Amino acid sequence: MINLYEKVKILESQSKFIRIAIVGIGQMGTGLIAQLREIPAFKIVALANRNINRSLEKLENIGINQKDLVLYSLKDSSKINQSITDIDLINDFLYSYLKSQKLDEFEKTNKLLQPFKSSKIKMLTNTYISNDLSSTAILNNLDEYNSSNTLSEIDKFNEINELIYKLKNILFKTTTINIELLNDLNAAVSNNKVILTDNISFLAKLDFVDVVIDATGSPEAGAQIALLSILNNKHVITLNVEADTAIGPILKKLADICGVVYTVAAGDEPAALKELYDFAKLLGFEVIAAGKGKNNPLDRSANPDSLLEYSNIKGASPKMMTSFVDGTKSMLEMTCFSNATGMIPDCRGMHGPNANVSDLLNIFSLKKDGGILEKKGVVDFAIGDVAPGVFLIYTTDNVILKKQLKYLLYGDGPNYLLYRPYHLASMEVPVSIISAYFYKAGTIAPMNSLLSEVITVAKKDLEIGDKIDGIGGFTIYGLIELYKVASIQNLVPIALCEGAKLKRIVKKGTPITYDDFILKNLNIIHYLNENPFEYF
Repeated sequence: MINLYEKVKILESQSKFIRIAIVGIGQMGTGLIAQLREIPAFKIVALANRNINRSLEKLENIGINQKDLVLYSLKDSSKINQSITDIDLINDFLYSYLKSQKLDEFEKTNKLLQPFKSSKIKMLTNTYISNDLSSTAILNNLDEYNSSNTLSEIDKFNEINELIYKLKNILFKTTTINIELLNDLNAAVSNNKVILTDNISFLAKLDFVDVVIDATGSPEAGAQIALLSILNNKHVITLNVEADTAIGPILKKLADICGVVYTVAAGDEPAALKELYDFAKLLGFEVIAAGKGKNNPLDRSANPDSLLEYSNIKGASPKMMTSFVDGTKSMLEMTCFSNATGMIPDCRGMHGPNANVSDLLNIFSLKKDGGILEKKGVVDFAIGDVAPGVFLIYTTDNVILKKQLKYLLYGDGPNYLLYRPYHLASMEVPVSIISAYFYKAGTIAPMNSLLSEVITVAKKDLEIGDKIDGIGGFTIYGLIELYKVASIQNLVPIALCEGAKLKRIVKKGTPITYDDFILKNLNIIHYLNENPFEYF
């Protein structure tokens, strides 16, 4: 957080602000909107939610009146005029991709693709993209190159065309936005109105947006929001670990290519834990274990009906509460942290012992030292008074450092504890906004590929024809597993299975494989998850 507040003060002193769009007006989204309205350096310019009418009452409670809003629903889109589509985004992305590859003499590459230029920086026309997508169109123009062109450069263009094909498939649900309407809404934003829409993809296309925040918790919505925002050169801050654990690495790579930030938000346990991890590693310590506190008993059979009363008391949706109690949310959060740091689960589902803060050092140590761990460098969780905090166990072989730690009252070793006793959820998101906007730095994001994954497990006996209802429902829960193990065993990531119908019987407690179900409608998240790294 170094100098972040100073940046906020500078913005406020200049009467400037960061323009923000938020998708999702549930518990997290509502809290986030309320928080950002307390800080003059942030200006909410657009909001999206599935149900506009239901959103109006929530916004009224926050202090945003309907007179401050301009409403736009997909049902209202009737004008016929020149339009822009998601296919145009492929053109913009391709430019960024070519530039990022640092091909020899980029200006010659630019000249080679000149016949296909459209508006702005678009490098290929919609006509070309809708072709057979072979490399013929580009390679027929190789006369524009001189004789110094190498086979590797031609291979690179073949590779780029494959990438175009991949992106076209990803964006197969082409969204058409009327340009006249878009201009009207941009004008409304410039006149201090807030856009409220049920069109998720629309916010990314607004001119007056610097940062898009995903507060939906829906894997598919998260995929659409992040992809379209990145391709429209908007920073993406997500509270959606559900999507991140399935496709985070490819979104991070796309964002890097386009020169924007993709990051999981500050405030949730993965980001809070990343602070402790970075601190310990920076100081040269070896990390034994890192984890979060779980503040309710673990019940794998929990469902929205059994938790209805408890959810009402807590002020959360039964579906969200179910994902907490059945452990899926903890699995998603620690998978997010695993993929960002390289730490791994000690076993499928982690240990998750009952433990208070005073027990952590003894329990989360190696078996040979009296603990529960088979190896070092693992992620886990504890049920007890650790929540709402996070913890990290570290060690050092340096005798002098051990003496200093003892002097500082951290104990005799060999292991030591770092403990952050809080996470403030959506209230900490401003930290990520400032970091992304000023420093182009993320809070926590996955590395180049998935290391861990959340697999899908039957919550009850499932019959042929049963429909999987998704995270926080009646049919499944999630467990963290190594990505390689999940791939070898053909296990399905929990973010990908919602809406699938079973074609085989699956017994309670059994992991679900790709051979067990049929998914008729493939969505963006499925295309991004399928071999996403072959082009990078």
